[in-house]
Amino acid sequence: MEQSEARKADSFYDSTVEKYAVMPVETLSLEQMLHIGRNVASDPSKVVQSAHFVQQELPKRLARRLLDLQLLPHLVVSNPHIKRVYNAYFHAFETLRAYPPVKTVADNAAFCVLLRRLVDEHGPLLDLLARGLVEVRAKRLVGPALDLDRFLDAMLRSRISRRVIAEQHLHIANARPGYIGSIATALDVADAVDFAGQRAVQVCMEAYGIAPEVVVAGDLSARLPYLPSHLDYMLYELLKNSMRAVVERHRGATYSTRRRIPPIQARVCSGATHLSIRISDQGGGLPMEHLEQVWSYGFTTSASGVPDLELQQQQQQQQQHMDEANWAGGSSSSSADSASDPSSAKEATAAAAAAEAAAAAAADAQLRKTANQFGALLANVSDAPRQRYSLAGLGFGLPLSRLHARYFGGDLQLVNLPGYGVDAFLTLRRLDTAGWHEQHDDDVAAAGQAAAIAAAVKVQQQLAQAREPAHLPL
Repeated sequence: MEQSEARKADSFYDSTVEKYAVMPVETLSLEQMLHIGRNVASDPSKVVQSAHFVQQELPKRLARRLLDLQLLPHLVVSNPHIKRVYNAYFHAFETLRAYPPVKTVADNAAFCVLLRRLVDEHGPLLDLLARGLVEVRAKRLVGPALDLDRFLDAMLRSRISRRVIAEQHLHIANARPGYIGSIATALDVADAVDFAGQRAVQVCMEAYGIAPEVVVAGDLSARLPYLPSHLDYMLYELLKNSMRAVVERHRGATYSTRRRIPPIQARVCSGATHLSIRISDQGGGLPMEHLEQVWSYGFTTSASGVPDLELQQQQQQQQQHMDEANWAGGSSSSSADSASDPSSAKEATAAAAAAEAAAAAAADAQLRKTANQFGALLANVSDAPRQRYSLAGLGFGLPLSRLHARYFGGDLQLVNLPGYGVDAFLTLRRLDTAGWHEQHDDDVAAAGQAAAIAAAVKVQQQLAQAREPAHLPL
């Protein structure tokens, strides 16, 4: 531990991150992913070739994000949540950089264990980044001066690219009908909408006791090559927003009169090169002043989306104490007894871990039993079904969904109908047409670094103005 901390402290004088950050990256393309994936069965050396690509690319892309974080104002990077993000990135960078080159299929099996662990460890980092942003912007003096949207675009676009690279390699050797790696070659779009709608309904029922129906219409036989977990994220975020708006506007309806809640209409429209999904709700629409703000990271129309931080911390501590009491014996006195008995505390921790594992297994079993085909496939390639979803988050859903769509050559647009509702148009590009490739990371890195520098300058100017003495009239 001491050596690890010392190495982190000495990293200020280590130029390794800068060295990797300036290395050119290889642009990710669908042609490349499909070429390797299709030939794995006949040529196992393709797996080693894919591993080499992962080993070369991920450290460079992580280094660019580390450099972006280093260029942020000190207040931002000193936030405990964002500091944890930085440390996790640095740990992954050092781990991947030091890993010996994969030379055989057996080497790759061990490398995949490490890669899967890193992917799982980075799963919660998005929430940490969002919470850190909320806390930094809550600072009265510096918070309003921060404009981090371009920086976050670069950070999160890179996150998408790294997950695509990692997940494609992890699944490339798993021969499954209808899949090449993590890419579904003929994804059922209507099925995907229905699956995301089922989960949104479940969460809405937990939050409000009532939920609108999701009606899927249009080209119900539409198929396209796509990555299921990425499409699921976008659809769930859009449907979740629509459900909350509809329920909050039509609060008079009760469960017994569920028909009175206007349904959410989802229409699938298939074209030659693109496919569009229109999600229409009758949630009253957005205030006109919010039309641009909804694309800003951290903005939310939910009153609970930007909580009082002190109250939130108190609630988290109270919940933690309650959880500890429940695991130790169901009462605060049992919790106090277990705190003084190390063996009891150890048993409580083991019981909590066992219960969590059992709950995850039960959720998976229920998903595979009752979900549609898309849900069953998603359970095999993603940890998304096991995540705990909330109805109103921290203001990352819409901008990150648009980023996902644009990364894969599509887009997300909103048409606001004040007093009536919102139509969300999610456009998906058919990845097998026109040779899709990602936006070059050089441009993304430059945008992120420029945004970080601009944010730092703006904060300095704000602080300088605050320090200027007031000029009183003589």
